[in-house]
Amino acid sequence: MHRASLLRWLPLGAAVALAALYAPAVTEMLHLWRTDTYAGHGMFVPLFSAVIAWTERARLRRAAGPGHPAGAAIVLAGLGLLALGALADSVLLRGASVAVTIAGLVAWMFGLRCLGAAAFPITFLLLMTPLPRAVVAAVTLQVQLFAAAFAVGVLRLLDVPVYQSGVTIELPSMTLQVAEACNGLRFLMALLVLTAAFAQITQRTVVDKAALVVAAVPIAIIANAMRVAAIVVGVQYVGPEAARGTIHHWIGKGMWGLTLVALIGLGLLLARRSSPKVGPFEEGIA
Repeated sequence: MHRASLLRWLPLGAAVALAALYAPAVTEMLHLWRTDTYAGHGMFVPLFSAVIAWTERARLRRAAGPGHPAGAAIVLAGLGLLALGALADSVLLRGASVAVTIAGLVAWMFGLRCLGAAAFPITFLLLMTPLPRAVVAAVTLQVQLFAAAFAVGVLRLLDVPVYQSGVTIELPSMTLQVAEACNGLRFLMALLVLTAAFAQITQRTVVDKAALVVAAVPIAIIANAMRVAAIVVGVQYVGPEAARGTIHHWIGKGMWGLTLVALIGLGLLLARRSSPKVGPFEEGIA
């Protein structure tokens, strides 16, 4: 009896020990969320994950059962990732180890069926890590060039004489550059986080969830290009103040709002398409 009681409390004791072990990694993550421009979205990920788990709490409770020893092996794999991340000085690996270790604890304490039911809120935690600098460096220039070309195309449609050289746009009145800060990657990551949470709550099938999240990528890239185009058009017709200050701020806010409207609309269309059809004589039948 004493041994059975000990085995029952072992996962809980491990959870407390792991919380202390992960404290430095979590502290580092909190610092990055405040200081890294490509990590600001991360602070919302644990919150959204908790909200999703709360909305699905009845399903998680039904799935919970006796703990499975395989969970301990998953915890060890998470600790291996943590050690590897420390050796390689990789925030990405240390952040991923948090999700893996939590997955192991859930399986260890509540069983593999419960882990399957909690797969999304746990996997969602992977989004809390910042984009690797190698990815930012590889993508930034291409996104800047696309935004510049899009803005130039809009100006030519308006019969404005304009010349593009890389990320530089030469207007009759002044010359502008699409800076790295305008690459839209911060916007893209924040939008992916919101869309993934929205998709999980509103979509019925995995295909529809994936379709909505994938759609967020081109929508975010095009929306950022439209924002740059709106700013450049504003500079041409209003003046240099459109590239900074209040006008610049409200153009960004407006484009963010339009993007959310587009994704919400797409999500509602997908949800309506996949909802079960109810016949006129079936409504209300238990």
